[in-house]
Amino acid sequence: MKKRILSILLVLLFPLSTYAVVFGGSNLGFRGYPSHSCSKPTKPFKPYSFNSQWEIDSYNSDVELYNSQLQQYLSCIDEYIENANNDIKRIKEKGQAAIDEANY
Repeated sequence: MKKRILSILLVLLFPLSTYAVVFGGSNLGFRGYPSHSCSKPTKPFKPYSFNSQWEIDSYNSDVELYNSQLQQYLSCIDEYIENANNDIKRIKEKGQAAIDEANY
């Protein structure tokens, strides 16, 4: 019983001095894990028919802008996911360090 209590105390005390070795960004915040803050673009409205070259050019311009914003959005989501995976690695390392300390 004493050995079990000592193991629990070691698990609780020693991980405080253990540092994760994961490199890269993190999403971990003070208030818990945040949602992403990426802004999803809205698709441009495509008219049923075009009445002039100006309407065609304007629509094509809107589509180009949308495509550019979509790429920015997808890059933002990719970065968020990469940071989330880094956080998972850090958490697993901390857990493994606690197990290693308890099993010394």
